[in-house]
Amino acid sequence: LDRFEKTNEMLLNFNNLSSVRMQQMNERFLHHTRTLVEMKKDLDSIFRRIRTLKGKLAKQYPEAFSNIHESPILEDDDDFDPVPKSTTTTIATSEQSTESCDTSPDVISPTTSQDFEDLSQGQYDGPAVNGQSLTDEDTASGLD
Repeated sequence: LDRFEKTNEMLLNFNNLSSVRMQQMNERFLHHTRTLVEMKKDLDSIFRRIRTLKGKLAKQYPEAFSNIHESPILEDDDDFDPVPKSTTTTIATSEQSTESCDTSPDVISPTTSQDFEDLSQGQYDGPAVNGQSLTDEDTASGLD
């Protein structure tokens, strides 16, 4: 009987602890859900602004936009589970907003960083420290 009471008490403690944890995790989940919804609204607003700016630029500079080769952006959706019916409309609107936004690398201006220029021109000879290239002797002595 004593053993039964101890087991019962342990189970009650476990239930109390798990209910407290459940409540904490539920609050966190709600907070994260609100954050995600807010982020989605912000991203939708950003993509809408990008579309309007893109439209304005297309009207101002039609020659430049006619030279741009636009290709659809293919996303890798293999990592995700099938979408529940309740979120179908949400995903459809986000896909529509991403389809019209062209973020292909040929549209983005090339970087002017010295490192990228050096690497792109094939001038990279080997490891370097503080701009000084290392010889085999320097590398071997540094490992001792």
